[in-house]
Amino acid sequence: MELVAERDLLKDDYGNFYMISNASGDSLTVVNAALYYAFNETLDDALVAKVRNQYPNEIACGKYFADLVEAHIEKLEKGEVPGGIYSIDEAKQHYSLHIKPIYGDSFNA
Repeated sequence: MELVAERDLLKDDYGNFYMISNASGDSLTVVNAALYYAFNETLDDALVAKVRNQYPNEIACGKYFADLVEAHIEKLEKGEVPGGIYSIDEAKQHYSLHIKPIYGDSFNA
């Protein structure tokens, strides 16, 4: 099993998806996929314009990032992009996982 950062997704037993933000040897750093996308976007006029163009009505900020995850999942499932979706339990058998919480001073996806 070879997992690649910023490509493959992990899924837990509760249906949560995680992005691999860093892969080094047998160690993976993973973060909730929606948070990964949220922390890699700059809140500026261009983002606001992109979101307003995509949605006809006002939405919560999280909806946009959750939809980015859903689009990533769909592309992986359809084989449109390389990579895959793996069980987090399966990944634990091959890698040491470092799961980043949604809080913290050093969060850096």
